[in-house]
Amino acid sequence: MAMDASFATNFVTQAVAKAVQRAQELGEFATDVVEVRAKGYREWDPEVIRIDRELESLYVRSLQETGLSIVILSEELQRLEVSGEGEQVYAVCDPFDGSALYRRRIRAFWFTALALYDGAGSPLSAAVGDIIAGKVEFSSPDGSFVAPVENLEQKLLLRPNKTTKLSDAYLATYLMKPHFLYPTVERFKPLFSAVKFILPNGGPCGFADVASGRCDIYLAVQQPMIEVFAGLPIALSTGCVVTDFEGNPVAFDPDINRRYDIVCSCTEELHQQVLALLKG
Repeated sequence: MAMDASFATNFVTQAVAKAVQRAQELGEFATDVVEVRAKGYREWDPEVIRIDRELESLYVRSLQETGLSIVILSEELQRLEVSGEGEQVYAVCDPFDGSALYRRRIRAFWFTALALYDGAGSPLSAAVGDIIAGKVEFSSPDGSFVAPVENLEQKLLLRPNKTTKLSDAYLATYLMKPHFLYPTVERFKPLFSAVKFILPNGGPCGFADVASGRCDIYLAVQQPMIEVFAGLPIALSTGCVVTDFEGNPVAFDPDINRRYDIVCSCTEELHQQVLALLKG
């Protein structure tokens, strides 16, 4: 028995809404370190803080309670296989994105994300929760939507922009840690110089930024597997164009140590201009 896309959408959306509400209950002070990651895994971000652990545990319990066969790929647990009924599916979980800002109580870019993929790697649904705004953006068979966490039925369709000129484009890419900032700016100076504005954030919400029209381009530079596949379906379900830097489609791979160079654009015309600059 294969998981139904409608079931996946409902499950993912409700799970992320619950995670947003739990994060709001925790407030700004769940910063105590509960674990140090194993050497060689996410060495740029070695500490697990309480909000990471609490939200991940919430997702794991929800997934286990389905009674389905699931491989959980998560930022903290890395890989956990849950035995159950039906064909095996993958759950990709980024429990809390924005830890560096959260530690200093900087109220910006606090997100949580979960996605489901079938055994062949095809997306079933994904949701990104904005903890500060109290909303969830999610993909479904009918497109991608946004809804407040307290009323998921009150949903609005996400619509990407129709931007076709780089000079009009808002571009999102992660720049906030120095080891990302300097090499990225130097490497992509021709592209960055051509756009109108740069939002220095990425992760799963980068795909939602393009799907919703907040940005026109998301440039994911050497992003971890989890931060890519936890949000990617939201952009795909709105018709955004997503490829690697060579213009190839992005295929699901359950290797959590893999990193990706990906560009997501709101229109094909804009995407081709980005690729042309990337190829130099």
